Amino acid sequence: MKRQRGPGPKDWPSLRGLMGSAACPLPETHAGKGPPMIQSVSTAEDKTEYLRRIAHKPYFESTLGTHLHLFGNHPASGWAFYLLPGSAVLELRGGSAVLCGALPGGEAGEDAREELTGFLRFLHADTLRTEHPLTLPGWQPAATLTLWELPKGRALPLPPAPPAELVPDKAPSMLPVSRLVFAESDAEADEFYSAACTALAHGVGTCRALLHNGRPVCTVGCYEQSDTESYMAAGVTDPAWQGRGLARYLIVGLANELTAERAVRFACFPALCGFYAQLGFLQIGKIQHYTTDWNLSLIHI
Repeated sequence: MKRQRGPGPKDWPSLRGLMGSAACPLPETHAGKGPPMIQSVSTAEDKTEYLRRIAHKPYFESTLGTHLHLFGNHPASGWAFYLLPGSAVLELRGGSAVLCGALPGGEAGEDAREELTGFLRFLHADTLRTEHPLTLPGWQPAATLTLWELPKGRALPLPPAPPAELVPDKAPSMLPVSRLVFAESDAEADEFYSAACTALAHGVGTCRALLHNGRPVCTVGCYEQSDTESYMAAGVTDPAWQGRGLARYLIVGLANELTAERAVRFACFPALCGFYAQLGFLQIGKIQHYTTDWNLSLIHI
C-alpha cells in the first residue's frame, strides 16, 4: 500500500483533563458565560447519549464508539470525549479532533462555533475531521477524505499471491508493525502500538502482515469495530517492496474475511481513490477535513 493509512495515532484525536477542571480550565472565550456548552462525557447517561448520536453513521460509529469503549473510563489515556450543542459529539487526542453530528443553527449555533473555536485553540488542536461541512474562524479546508465500503457478505477477487519468500502472518508482533506504519516517528509508532494492542487485547479487530526474514514489509489491520462495521486502517508497504501487489493482496484478503460478519469501511485521501476503485470497493461518502496553524491565526487576531 502506498503508505496510505486510515486514522492512526496522529489522526486519532485527545485531551488530558476535563473541560472546566483544574487540569483543563475553560478558555477565555467561555469565561463568565454560564455553564459550558462543551460537556465532558463522564457518566453512564453521557456515554449512552454519545453513542446514540453516532449510531448508524459510517466511520464515526465504529471509530468513535470503539475509542469510547476502550478509553472512555481512562482519562489519563490521552483520549477525551464531549457532547456539544445540537446533535454533535467531539473526540480529541493530541492535536487531532473528530466531530460527528451538527451544531445548532441561528444564534445558538454562532455561540457554539465560537466556543468550539476557542476550545480547539486552547488545546492546540490543528486537524479536524467532520461529518458535515463546518466553518470555523482560523480553520481551512484540506483534502476531503473518501469513504469506501465492501458490503457484508460480499467478496472481491483475490489478487495474485505475494512472492514465495514472504510469509503471511495473521497475528504479527505489533511492535515491528508499529515501526513499519510510522517509520518516521517513534512517538507516533508508540501511540499506535499502545492503541492497537489495547484494541486487540479487548477482542476488537485483527492485524495482517507479510514477513520477510521475520520482519513485516506490508501490513493492514482493523482496530475499530461496531456491531455492523469493521474499519480497516494502517495499511502500509515498506518502500523497498512497493509495486509488487502486496497491499492489494493483504487489503482484499482481510476485507473478504471481515465481510463475513460486518460491512468493511475505510477512508483515504484523493491520491488513492483510483487504487481502491480498481480493487472493487464502493464509494459511499465523504469526510470533511480541516487544518489550522494557531501561531499564524494568533498573529492576525
